[in-house]
Amino acid sequence: MIFSADFRIGFTLTNRLTELSNKGLLTILGEIAEMHSSSVGFGVTDIYTTKLSWALLNWKVKVIKRPKYGETITINTWARPSNRLNVYRDFEVCDSDGNIMAIATSKWVLIDIFTHKIVKIPEELENKYNPEDKTAFDDEESITLPKLKEIDNYTVSLYYKIRRADIDVNEHVNNLCYLDIAREILPEDDNCTVDYNEFEIMYRHQIKFEDDITVYYGIDAGTHYVVVKNNSDERLHSVMKFK
Repeated sequence: MIFSADFRIGFTLTNRLTELSNKGLLTILGEIAEMHSSSVGFGVTDIYTTKLSWALLNWKVKVIKRPKYGETITINTWARPSNRLNVYRDFEVCDSDGNIMAIATSKWVLIDIFTHKIVKIPEELENKYNPEDKTAFDDEESITLPKLKEIDNYTVSLYYKIRRADIDVNEHVNNLCYLDIAREILPEDDNCTVDYNEFEIMYRHQIKFEDDITVYYGIDAGTHYVVVKNNSDERLHSVMKFK
């Protein structure tokens, strides 16, 4: 089942060029994912009935043409068949003429909200989403989203203090805020933006308000890497790639 919805690009979703920012894009993709889940009785308001919640592991995004402020776009999203341990959700962003402006894929696991452990995805739940075999990307690596690896050397590092505003209802740093963290260390272009048209995010261990973290930056073969680690035990929180 392909689920679709229209969105108007509001000012708060744009960058300094009044184009849809990467954070704005992920905001919209998250919104339609929630809308789709709510339509099958598995949305945010259903969590305490189902006692289960989706947790995001990976994003991969490619922007072909960046939507502008005031433009109305159509988002198509669908779930792909799961392997019972994780499931993939893909997206297409289209303009008013149906031309594809961006594509994305993501990997999710199902979490028991009381034990905080990963649980197998029940067949009856997967069937509610009516999965599609269609993929947004064509290459195998993009389809399966393997774990991102760190590079050998970093050229810059900085301490990042977790803000109260970073913490969401699950009491950890919101997934969208990882782009804010990356922005603090990524090089900016002449327009003072860091909205790279291709990026990946891998989430590992969640970041809580009391965590003490350092952000590392390096470049390898033209790809920018941002890594977030915990200062107390070197625990890896995230690896991000931008190009």
